[in-house]
Amino acid sequence: MANMKPFRCIRPGKEVASQVAALPYDVYNRQEAKAVVEKNPLSFLAIDRAETQFGDDMDLHDPAVYAKAKEMLEQWLERGTFLEDSRECYYVYELTMDGRSQTGIVGCASVDDYVSGVIRKHENTREDKEQDRICHVDVTGAHTGPIFLAYRSDPELNGLVGQVCSQECLYDFTAEDKVRHRVWQVTDKDLVAGISRCFGRIPSLYIADGHHRCASAA
Repeated sequence: MANMKPFRCIRPGKEVASQVAALPYDVYNRQEAKAVVEKNPLSFLAIDRAETQFGDDMDLHDPAVYAKAKEMLEQWLERGTFLEDSRECYYVYELTMDGRSQTGIVGCASVDDYVSGVIRKHENTREDKEQDRICHVDVTGAHTGPIFLAYRSDPELNGLVGQVCSQECLYDFTAEDKVRHRVWQVTDKDLVAGISRCFGRIPSLYIADGHHRCASAA
């Protein structure tokens, strides 16, 4: 059964959340990533793709690139761009595009579940891409790339998510691509315990996106 846990999140302050929000690091080539960061220095891509802080002659996998990511993460925490939760929470994250919404739970999945096959994969991975994320996690001390997992619908879990979404959200903004983002922080102890309990009876999770990030974590 799936082992899902709440966590202490590092997240953007409300006033800068829309600027920090970024697409996944691997949907850009080097020049595209650099253009995004030049246009918006607060884009999280600056940390996720720290080579954007160097000239084009810098090796993408140079240790200085990962050190720069760590430096920027610490700087953004110091100046208040990022905040760190004082307690372990889940989050509920909703994306709305063209009138259709997709809602998910943000939490910590288990590496052991990936190794044992509770988290199921359907793609092969490349060692060079794995090693890049391994270095990024090792040096920054943070998992900066979420993994998109799917699970079979669970009525009780759906009800708990509905309760969360009936409350005031933490973030609510529409990005340049017209996708609306809403996020709720789950701090209520009963809701947190209920979410963990529901996952504890779900037999399998399926990687929808993030095979390299899963392999790197393992």
